[in-house]
Amino acid sequence: MNWSDVLQWRSEPLAEYGREAEKHSRELQEAAERLVARLNSLTGRGQTVTAVRRALTQRISVIDEQVNYLISVSEIASAGVDGIADIRADIADIQETLASQPIHIDTRGVVSLVSSLLESARDLPTHYLEMVRSVAERVARVLAKAIALEAKLAGMIAALGLGAYDNHVNYSASGPSRPSLPPAGASEQEVASWWANQSDANKQWLIENYPEKIGNLNGVDGTSRDKANRIVLDQKLKDLPGQISQLDEEIAGASSPSVREALRQKKAKLQHELDELEVVKTTLDRTFVDPKTGGKGDGVPRQLLGLDSSERNLKAIVAQGNVDTADHVGVVVPGLHTNVEKTLDAYDNRASDMMNSAKEQVKSGETVAMVSYLGYDAPQKELEAATTVYADKGAVGLAGFLNGMDASREHGAGDAHMTVFGHSYGSTTSGKAAALVNEGVVDDIVLAGSPGAGVQKTSDYHVPQGHAWVSAAPYAYDLVQGLGTDVNFGRNPDTMPGFHHLSGDVGPTPKAYDPVGLHMAYFNKGTQAQREIAGVIAGVGRS
Repeated sequence: MNWSDVLQWRSEPLAEYGREAEKHSRELQEAAERLVARLNSLTGRGQTVTAVRRALTQRISVIDEQVNYLISVSEIASAGVDGIADIRADIADIQETLASQPIHIDTRGVVSLVSSLLESARDLPTHYLEMVRSVAERVARVLAKAIALEAKLAGMIAALGLGAYDNHVNYSASGPSRPSLPPAGASEQEVASWWANQSDANKQWLIENYPEKIGNLNGVDGTSRDKANRIVLDQKLKDLPGQISQLDEEIAGASSPSVREALRQKKAKLQHELDELEVVKTTLDRTFVDPKTGGKGDGVPRQLLGLDSSERNLKAIVAQGNVDTADHVGVVVPGLHTNVEKTLDAYDNRASDMMNSAKEQVKSGETVAMVSYLGYDAPQKELEAATTVYADKGAVGLAGFLNGMDASREHGAGDAHMTVFGHSYGSTTSGKAAALVNEGVVDDIVLAGSPGAGVQKTSDYHVPQGHAWVSAAPYAYDLVQGLGTDVNFGRNPDTMPGFHHLSGDVGPTPKAYDPVGLHMAYFNKGTQAQREIAGVIAGVGRS
């Protein structure tokens, strides 16, 4: 395999092939369900009825095989699409690096300086030679990825031909067969294909039997994740009070001070989790009940897209609107001091204001959804925010979430205009995530109050050129801006070439001087900054 071959790889034909297989699979499933209904409606006995039953059963069995074959084809195609997208992102990064450099890659993938410079090689700056070595290593990695992908797909196709491929759906129109979860390490694209090929009954079964897994599985549609996470939420709200009461009894009868202290710590953790879950419940219920007045709620549907209590604080992802069908999806990524118990309520309010502002600017008939992404472990102390440890880890999870939303939309309502809005430390997390997501997932990125953009240049983002935006309040009242080191946090987006500048008018300055007095003001309702950020989310750019 050589470089020129890989340059010609495109994922679109595979994606279309996969969609066609998925479409035919659904058509056959509908036909099988009609035949099952006909089979179940047969009454009486005798040779004729027996012969009809046998014929219908055989026909259903044939359709089952065809459906599983098409599901497998769709999954293999999705694996190819995912792999090619990753390779093409790497190629785009290499080509961007070479855009203004005297370096050439031949058809075999051999990297060299242009011939005119080779003649004067003795006088060449050392950095050119180092760049050639660096690019050669990157090209070699791309070719290795391509060879590995080709081998992976060949193996999957061979297994399909031998009847040994496991699509983890195991469709059966009439039998009790149940699907298995996707294999560990499956990409968001592969998960989306696996989920889309499940029957409605199988989806419901998976949601009910694996709610924690499905609720946090990137590639599953938002509506299904919401159903699963609400099951987990309700069950924990029901179970935790009893577990806490049981610990009170154990504490009272503890055999030693050390045992008593261990039990108290366990109780404190469960109480903390319960308090967090109650905040999530109250936030979701805002659709129906105003938590402040007890009156009628805002009527805006909410989706619980993530719920994870495995770390020190609960991680939750709450959307307003429907991320599966909205024309525009905005994802707000907050920063320092963010946690569910103390700030989910505030971010839900901010999401409401931002969504309303975006709705005022969208084209007629278009819809908006806003996501409050408290789905990563944000730093809780200033000292924790002095490094990018939390941003680096959070970026991986955020990129997976964004890839998953995009992949699930490919099997549903189609592509949405997706904007990531990162604020404060969350802007660094967002920037790093934008460099990790698949190409074509994020359409716009907006950073505000940013200590650093997470990258050294906007071309590091997998975002269309010209679609990086920054809002900067007066520095005297937002000293967080550019505070991080360039090496770790990335450059200051306010001074980085390639960023479009939105208004920094976040409202009046505080009466008393405060070096971070305007740091949270980017969300202020009615300000020009908030309106222009919402305009990007609405797909109209700077308004």
